[in-house]
Parts: sequence; C-alpha cells; structure tokens
Amino acid sequence: MSVNPITPFRVRIKFAKLENLRFIGHLDLQRLFERALNRTGLPLRYTQGFSPKIRINIASALPLGFISRAEVLDFWLNAPVDLQEILENLQSALPKDLQILDIQEIPNNAPSLQASVKSSEYSIIIPNTYAQDDINTKLRNILDLETIPVERRGKIIDIKPMITTLYFYEEGDSTILHLQMDSSATNNGRPDELLKLLGIDPADVIIERTNLVFEE
Repeated sequence: MSVNPITPFRVRIKFAKLENLRFIGHLDLQRLFERALNRTGLPLRYTQGFSPKIRINIASALPLGFISRAEVLDFWLNAPVDLQEILENLQSALPKDLQILDIQEIPNNAPSLQASVKSSEYSIIIPNTYAQDDINTKLRNILDLETIPVERRGKIIDIKPMITTLYFYEEGDSTILHLQMDSSATNNGRPDELLKLLGIDPADVIIERTNLVFEE
C-alpha cells in the first residue's frame, strides 16, 4: 500500500530587524531564526541530504548596519498549524529586536523569495551635520553622469541603472533621502555605495529598508 507524501505547509512572515541587531549579518540572522524555530515545537520541515537543516528562505540579504521593517522569510511545516499559534510561539522565541509584523500561508507552488524580489525601498536619515544644499548639488552632479561607477569586490559596477527612485526632503534637523534600488539576483544596488559618492559616511546615518518590491 502506497503512502501519500506529506504536503508541506508554507508560512511567510514579514518582520522587523531593529537597532540592536543592525550588525547581525545575514548568515547569523538565518541561524538565529533556525534556533528560534527549533524552540517552538512546531512540526518543522527539513531539507534532504546527509546534513538536514530547517527549510528556511529569506528574501534578500540586508547589508550590515541597516535596520528594516520590511524583511520577509518563508519556512515550511509538515502539517498545518493555526497562524496565530505560530506567530505567538515564534515571537516568544525571538529577541525583542526581531518583531513579526505579519504572517500568512503561501501556496507551495509560489516562486521562491529570492527569485521574485525585484527592488528595495530605503529611508535614509542624514543628520544636519551634512548641509542640504551640498547634498542637493552632489546628487544632481552624480545623477547627470552617464554612468555611476563603484568598485565592488575588485570589479567596477555601474549602479546608475539600479536606481529606480531618488528624492529627499527636510524633516526637523535631518534630511530624509528616499531611495529605491534593484535587489534582484543579477542587479543588487547598495545605498551605502551611493552615500559614499555623496561624501556621506554610512556610519553617520540611519539606513532603513522600508519595503521589498516583488515581481507580480
């Protein structure tokens, strides 16, 4: 008698990664979630092979030093579980600076997060130690260039085609720079590279990813 294979239950969470965890790297973040999921007692689904791991998928690596309220992660269970129960069990196993903002069931045939993420939106808070007029002039000069070359891992990359939206405005004692850049597997824009071209030290500002845009 044949046995029907287990149908995976795919769960997607949107979560915030806040200030105290801004210097936790992508691999450490994944391990943190694996440990937290292990503590939940949920019927977790594992990968195949000699060294099975919890099946987990994070949309797009957040650069070191950034914060976010837009991170997305998928994981799979071997049986359906009430989403509110999953949320409560997982949140209680996570540090306070990883906050679950939304949870939903996702069809198993939906594309992977990495394959479907298109771009990222960022809000960058620049203190008034950097003059707005100076930022404005440098931005105009850079955007007027045919290419915006930066060095990345020993190669020269043109980041101009990766910039989808860029504008800024004053708010209190700070300048807020809104930026949307490609985040696909082939084109991955980095706001910190643009900031350096503007003469702004990324360590002096707060860079927050505010949204991940996915292919329809």
